[in-house]
Amino acid sequence: MSVTTSSSFKYVLIPAENSSRIITKEGDKSGGLSEDHLQKDAKEYFWNQSGRRASGEINSLDGASSSERHAFADRIRSETTGTFAEHVSQMDDDAVINMIKTTQGTASTEIIAVTVPTPTNKFQSVSMYSSPNAENLPVNARATELLKSCGHHNKEGVRGDVFVGRCIDNEMDDIWTRIDFTEKDANPDSEWCREASKKGGGGGTGGRAASSSNMMSGGAGLSRGDGGGEKKEGEYVWSQTNDEVELKFVVAIDTLSKEVKVNFGRNNLKVTVRGKTLAEGELGGSVIVDECTYTIQNIVGGKEICLSLAKRNEDVSWSNALKPGAIS
Repeated sequence: MSVTTSSSFKYVLIPAENSSRIITKEGDKSGGLSEDHLQKDAKEYFWNQSGRRASGEINSLDGASSSERHAFADRIRSETTGTFAEHVSQMDDDAVINMIKTTQGTASTEIIAVTVPTPTNKFQSVSMYSSPNAENLPVNARATELLKSCGHHNKEGVRGDVFVGRCIDNEMDDIWTRIDFTEKDANPDSEWCREASKKGGGGGTGGRAASSSNMMSGGAGLSRGDGGGEKKEGEYVWSQTNDEVELKFVVAIDTLSKEVKVNFGRNNLKVTVRGKTLAEGELGGSVIVDECTYTIQNIVGGKEICLSLAKRNEDVSWSNALKPGAIS
């Protein structure tokens, strides 16, 4: 891994076709998070692959019959999984179609958190960017192996071409900047992969890793231990494994990272968005504060804040994420 102080950074494109070489690309850092060069490149790439076709299908609904519109909306409801599924199931046909026009009729990308920033990994986050319409694309063996080497368990595999990039993301010090991720870093035997899979390393097995909507709904997400099924409480759903508790909040699609405030305490938690408290109170158990992280990622029709809490006492099952009496 190389860290540079220049105005540019490197990232890679890993084709799904194994015989195609990994491509190292270069981007401008100056756009920061809001105008990130890598995300723009990925969105344009996947839009050219399939987005234009999806846009055509959506636009054709303008002249469709009510039964055709209903059939399309029902298909979207059946395909929506994760924490947003219940919300979509209660939307009428027009609302579902308008949501899809907004989210899929424009360039987008699916983001998979390979590692989340932790003090142990010096707040370095590695992310994969894939097509939002990858269900029928071939498995990308190299990307899947890279994800597995960082401690994630993905039975179905990452599909289609993917971009991979790295950044420093330190919420406490309000630092977000791109740093290099090269073809050498894309090797699953790299030292950073081994470190990521260790406790506190930010990857799947070691670290409180979060992921985007595909992973959250059962793809490359966390392996569940006893009591690991998702449970809804107030503004969030939560689940647990032997060594961590995960909470997920659905928020508006235009929510900015600077509008999200998460305060981790050894025995308490507070989550606010745009000044509104979504959760506050005593936790169901004690946590290791330095190993607790959160990420914000896009989902269908909104964004999801995912908190990963490192249990101080592993193998102890929590009855609640927040004890009764907490704000939620």
